[in-house]
Amino acid sequence: MENKLMLKTITALLLSLAMLTSFKSFADTPYIGIDYILGDIDISSENAEPSLTAIRAGVSNNRIAFEAQYLISNNSDNIYRMEFDLEKSVGLYTVLQSETMSGFRFDVSLGYAMNELTVSGPENTYNSKDEYNGFAWGVSIQQELPFFDNTQVRLGYQSLYKDSDLEITGISLGLTYQF
Repeated sequence: MENKLMLKTITALLLSLAMLTSFKSFADTPYIGIDYILGDIDISSENAEPSLTAIRAGVSNNRIAFEAQYLISNNSDNIYRMEFDLEKSVGLYTVLQSETMSGFRFDVSLGYAMNELTVSGPENTYNSKDEYNGFAWGVSIQQELPFFDNTQVRLGYQSLYKDSDLEITGISLGLTYQF
């Protein structure tokens, strides 16, 4: 099962790299970003809040961007002595960008994310590493930094996975640099 996840992860990263290099000649703006994310894992109205770091790379053309995102866990959180850790998440997104007005821009991201969640606890409880893959979306607002050319600060909300029993979301704060 871990080999399957590794294959999916490598495939997603290679596709995003190919996308970045092939669209580079047509793209107005390639960019990279790093975000701190306060995650929220909601299981049956109980919440764990692990923190994550996101690395984003994309290309933008005519206010539409294609973005690859890789999240890694900074720490885990617990619910009733069970540790919940969103170890990693890989996603590919289409980002619809508004026009920049007075230094601000609004983005809507639609895509697919592959999430790896590890649950560990006492011997009598559920202990496992599971994959939750599916539709992902997000919204963010970005503001240009006046003294740093091509750099924006970004505040966003992201939904990485949702079904009837589990929801994985996060609030992010980070920086984006456009080349």
